Amino acid sequence: MEQKTTIIIVTYNAYDYVKRCIESVIKYTSSIHEIILIDNKSDQKTRDYVKSFSSDKRFNIILNKKNILWCPACNQGFKKASSDSQFIVLLNSDVEIHRKDWLIRLQNPMLDNDIIGLSGIKYNFQPIKPTYGALDGCCLMIRKSHLDELGYFDENYPWNGAPYIFTQKAWKRGIKYYYIDDQKLLTHFGKKSRLDKNVQLKNNSIDKRSIILKEGLKPGLDIFSWILYKMSFFDINKRLL
Repeated sequence: MEQKTTIIIVTYNAYDYVKRCIESVIKYTSSIHEIILIDNKSDQKTRDYVKSFSSDKRFNIILNKKNILWCPACNQGFKKASSDSQFIVLLNSDVEIHRKDWLIRLQNPMLDNDIIGLSGIKYNFQPIKPTYGALDGCCLMIRKSHLDELGYFDENYPWNGAPYIFTQKAWKRGIKYYYIDDQKLLTHFGKKSRLDKNVQLKNNSIDKRSIILKEGLKPGLDIFSWILYKMSFFDINKRLL
């Protein structure tokens, strides 16, 4: 049975994809869940569309006066999430959901195993032990209790890198992640907010080895895992669990 989930969608321009995303979420998501829309000062057409959901009780709308970028906006959403939500999903505004079971598929690994605290549809491999990369933030579910325990995302990485850092923090405390390899659940079109008006975003460099060391872990290069990954034989779930 699905547990209450807060779905956070950060919008910035790309009206056609934002509309496609929100319509698919409404179509395939039960009304027990809440949806937080955070608009980062989009063009008027996109912003008006986001504002049109203000009277819908399922939605919580945040309208920023400027583009504060993805990570700070996600943190805004974390703070607004309902206290009775068990999970939080970060969903990019250029993602289209295809099936009604998308949320329970994300929840199941965590409902079945207490040490799993994150699940997602896209996995970014790195041949660096112990975490071997991290899940992508385009569709990322996190136990709300872990956010309360570990803190929110690192805003020094405002549009890329924060989920990776959060993964290392979680790993240090024995919290693992789970990759759901099922591309039929959704389509991620990718980079539409940036490509829509050729937006250039600033971000700090992501030094994965330094990030791992900072969290008190011991990074190690695993060439054999890279070979297995290239041959499509690498199973991150078996490796981690």
